[in-house]
Amino acid sequence: MKSRIIFIVFIVFVFSQCRTSNTNTIDEVKCKQMSMKASEMFNNYFMIDNEQSYVRLDSALSLIDTMFLCNCNVRKFNLVANKVIILSIKRDFPKALKFIKKTNDTLFLAPYLKSVYLKRIEAMEAQDQNDIVTRNNLIRGIVIELKNYLPFPSSEIDSVLSSNDVQNIYQYEKHLAICQYYFYRAQLEGTDKIINELDSLKQSINGNHEFFDFYLKNFIKQDFMLFEGF
Repeated sequence: MKSRIIFIVFIVFVFSQCRTSNTNTIDEVKCKQMSMKASEMFNNYFMIDNEQSYVRLDSALSLIDTMFLCNCNVRKFNLVANKVIILSIKRDFPKALKFIKKTNDTLFLAPYLKSVYLKRIEAMEAQDQNDIVTRNNLIRGIVIELKNYLPFPSSEIDSVLSSNDVQNIYQYEKHLAICQYYFYRAQLEGTDKIINELDSLKQSINGNHEFFDFYLKNFIKQDFMLFEGF
């Protein structure tokens, strides 16, 4: 209880500093403190067995909102993603959708990503309500958007995925979209089918073993209802 009171006092103090500042900003040190505290609150939620309360997640949300209001000099997309992740964990899908819709398009990493976020959260809400038809229709929409963003087939993409250095793949600006494309297809077509397709692709282009077998395959096996920001 004492630590909870200290946390609230910390938030009120930082927020009041922000609101009384002429520039509506706070310094980098306080922003870093808030970022570290938000990560701690978020991680502690998962580290405690049988966690029944959202207190830690709510505390992390308060910090994220304060960082937005105080115009913290941090990577804004991380704040956007983390807020949507926390709201999805709480199954507060309406609030997550409202937040995504009002968030400036420029804060997302790629032009397609805001639309994918909206459809993903709507699909999770539909699945939560056992409306699988709506869920699948939304996922099909995501796959179409990703396919339009990624020109398949593409000699450029094949060249990147066959790089000997896996870091070249991770640094490729469309590598996340490639992973998303196969992840969302797996939700519709089944993981086994997509893995077989990836094995064939890897063989035909001499694809990077580490990326295909350890990163991409694990990516598509993730639980659809555990949103991780993509």
